[in-house]
Amino acid sequence: MLAPQTKAKTLKDVSEAAGLSLITVSRALRQPETVQEATRERVLRAIDAIGYVPNLTARSLVSSRSNMIGLVVPILSSSLFADLAQGVANHLQRQNLQMLLGVSQRNVDLEAEAVRTFIGRQADAIIVTGFTHSPACRTLLASFAGPVVETWNLRDDMIDSVVGYDNVAAAAEMTRYLIAKGYQDIAVVGGDFENNDQAADRLTGFLTAMRAAGRSVRRENIASVATPTTMHSGRDAMMTLMQRKRPPDAVFFQAEIPAHGAMLACISAGIGVPGQVAIAGFGDLSLSPLLPVPLTTIKIRSHEIGEAAAHLVVQRLTGGGAKHSIIDVGYELVARASA
Repeated sequence: MLAPQTKAKTLKDVSEAAGLSLITVSRALRQPETVQEATRERVLRAIDAIGYVPNLTARSLVSSRSNMIGLVVPILSSSLFADLAQGVANHLQRQNLQMLLGVSQRNVDLEAEAVRTFIGRQADAIIVTGFTHSPACRTLLASFAGPVVETWNLRDDMIDSVVGYDNVAAAAEMTRYLIAKGYQDIAVVGGDFENNDQAADRLTGFLTAMRAAGRSVRRENIASVATPTTMHSGRDAMMTLMQRKRPPDAVFFQAEIPAHGAMLACISAGIGVPGQVAIAGFGDLSLSPLLPVPLTTIKIRSHEIGEAAAHLVVQRLTGGGAKHSIIDVGYELVARASA
């Protein structure tokens, strides 16, 4: 049997607990500069004592602002997206704003559901990860009255504003690095290329750099793993590649977690890295430099993306900043022992 709900405390309860009139309590909360400091402290002590929480939904209907910003990330199992969320939260907290978090699992319908919920909760702005949206979600975002920031990539078909980095250029740079190191038969393993703009752009960067170097890419050297990607999927993809009659001498994992799985699988199977096969990743998770063979990778500035996206939102909400802003935070190729 469910316990009966306790009745929510009201301003009248605060008034009675503080021994002050309802008008004085209301003024202390809405216009604190109009009451004496001792009176305001008396009200705050009463609030703490009875556990009063203001009805923010009702207040937002009056002020047209909820002070809540929605953020959709694909997964939380990767510290990259946790760092993105932390960057957003850190900046918003300094502005007395709160973050609402949704997780899409790389599913466009779940993303649309999160966006619809944010709008229903009167969010002041929405930040999403990537450019891959369902038609319904794109319509919601395009018609949303507040700022919308797409992150984690750079493309021309943005809805409002963008904070990210060039996935095509980053993947091409890593591919050129592997070619320059003398690797002849390079395979690529990415996420779902059909439903992930970042994965699709990284594959484009790889293929473009290979063609520019006069290298052909065998069909079997392009592998896709299910999203969200896992260490297990990276292990399985690596073992499949290495068990072939003609295994590659380098594998470019375009997501970091599968690269970790591949590295550990090679060590377990006695496959020398980089002696028999080089491994490169994309993301630079905190574990990457600590692996038995430190991982060569592309460093994504995820926390900076979050801070910049939140800063852009705050600028827009306070009357500054321009719509259709494009902020490129860049990336960095980090060379380590694995390649």
